[in-house]
Formats: sequence, C-alpha cells, structure tokens
Amino acid sequence: MKTSRKLQLVSLLVLAIGLSGCVAKTPPPPEHKVKTTACLVRSSQEVPGTPEKQIATDLVEAKVVFGLNVREVQIEKGSTRISTVLLKALQNGCVLMVSSKMDYIDALAKFAKEHPKMLVLFVGGEITKANQPANFRWVADDLLGATQLAGYLAAGKSESGKVHLLVQPAYYQSKSIETAFRAGVKDFDISGGTSTKVIFANVRTAKDLSAELENLVSTDVVTLFAGRSVWRGFPATDVEVPFFVGADLQPVTSSGFEPAVQVSVERNTSKYVLSAASSLLNGKVSSEHLYRKSGALKFGTNTLTVLKPDSIDGALSEALAAYKNELTSNSTR
Repeated sequence: MKTSRKLQLVSLLVLAIGLSGCVAKTPPPPEHKVKTTACLVRSSQEVPGTPEKQIATDLVEAKVVFGLNVREVQIEKGSTRISTVLLKALQNGCVLMVSSKMDYIDALAKFAKEHPKMLVLFVGGEITKANQPANFRWVADDLLGATQLAGYLAAGKSESGKVHLLVQPAYYQSKSIETAFRAGVKDFDISGGTSTKVIFANVRTAKDLSAELENLVSTDVVTLFAGRSVWRGFPATDVEVPFFVGADLQPVTSSGFEPAVQVSVERNTSKYVLSAASSLLNGKVSSEHLYRKSGALKFGTNTLTVLKPDSIDGALSEALAAYKNELTSNSTR
C-alpha cells in the first residue's frame, strides 16, 4: 500500500525525534550554508487556483527533507522594482527562487542570467530557449487541460443529461475554465452518443455556493473551481451532496479537504521543487541541456485525481484514460 506524502513527512519527523535520544544533544552542523534559503516569489495579491499554493507546500517539504530555510518574497502588485526586490532577497540568502507568477518570468530569467550561482524554478507561463539561462528551470502548467478532463468525467457521470459548473470569478484562468470544461463535455458526448447540458454559474461567496447546491440531489454532478472563502459554503459532511469534482484541494497534505469530493483537479510539482533543492545543495545549478519540462498532463504535473476510486466505474476510468492519451498524443500537454 502506498503511503501518502503527509504520512511520509510525519514519519520523518517521528524518526528524527526518536533518533535524537540516541545521539549527542548538539546536532551536527548542516553540510550546506546556514543562510541557504529557498524562497517563494509571489505577488502581494493572492489569486486562488494558481500553482502557488502547491509550490508553497512543496517548499515546506523541501525544508523537512533538506533542512533549507524557507520563506516568502512578496512583490507589490504593479511594482517596477522587481529586480531590486530579488537582489535584496539574494543578499539575504535566497539562492533558490521558485515562482509561478507569469508577470515575473522575464524578470526572473534576466536575474538568473546575471547571478549564475543561484537557481530559479518557474512553474507555468512560457519562455523561449533563447531567453532561458542555464540556471533557470522551467516546468509547464496546464490547468485548462486538466479542466477539460474534468468536463469529460462530469459528462460521463451524469445520469440526468446535465452537469453543473461553478466558478469563482477571481479564480485563476476563470474566463477560460468554462470553455475548456465545455470542450471536455462535448468530447464525451461525441464519443458516447449522448447530449449533456452544462449549467454554468459564478459563485463569489460561500453564500452563493450554498444557494447553488440547495436544490441539488445526490445524482447531480457538480464541478467547482473556487478558493477557500467559497468552499466554506460546502454542506456539512452528514448532508447528502451531489457527485462533486473540486480543484486545488491538496488532499494529500490537507487535513481539512472536503470529504464528499470524489475527484479533484490537482498539481504535482513536488518532484521539481525537491530536485531543484537537491541540485542546488550539490552545486549543480546550471543544466548542460536546458531544464525544460513540458507535457504537464502527460507527465502528471497537472492531474485529475480520483479521491474515491469506487466512485468511478471501470468503463469510465478506461474511457477517461483513453481521452487523456488523446489530449496528450498530438500536443505538448
């Protein structure tokens, strides 16, 4: 049986505590410099649904595994002093900078080129090979591809010929989510010879969510893209709810994710963050071949995670897998 990452981290901490009784009270000094710090470079304005939330969790994991210092570097919205902020962070030990804020991708690439002994990991956006220095790692993000998968799944689960899509307007790529979701629904209808209606609604608050769910039953299918402020309107766990697809819940590391959600659109960026931290500590900052990881759906950086396997029958699981292969076979997804 596979152990969740959360349990693995807890096990590491328990092991460390257990070993402390068998060694000298003064721990050995770390092999890397004490000031070695990994920093999440983010805007002062938070946007739900970006890769940022998952990256922050991954940096905490890197802290546990490697003993790095971890902190945030906030840049004021609309700031023209990005390079100044980055330089100050570097002087304070931020030799690994991780970001997903597309407004900063060019500034971070330029900064990495000017400071070849530090490392940048960027998730999302686009950067050409010509503009990517050797100490800049780029990883693709494809929320809309995963959303398309969610639409396909939702149509496959529908028993009434309709599915509900609820989106918080402030959510990342909210304007494109409906289009991607409808594309997935349409593809299922084409393959299955069905006709599924998408009922779309904006949910700005927890109250809005409660109102949308009030008259739905367990046989309905709902997909929700929203931040925590909206999820607070989710019914109590003892209330019968529709088949639910969520997003950005981090079920592996979060103890408070909604237990009634059967499937969720998630990101898996831990391997990239841990790899960057390991390379930095081993002095392998620059990549001889540029570190470019496309194929976000193909390699599982963006996933449609089934939280309750029994909620998806074998035929639909196989159809969903085939659809994913179709999406990734002729593209960089």
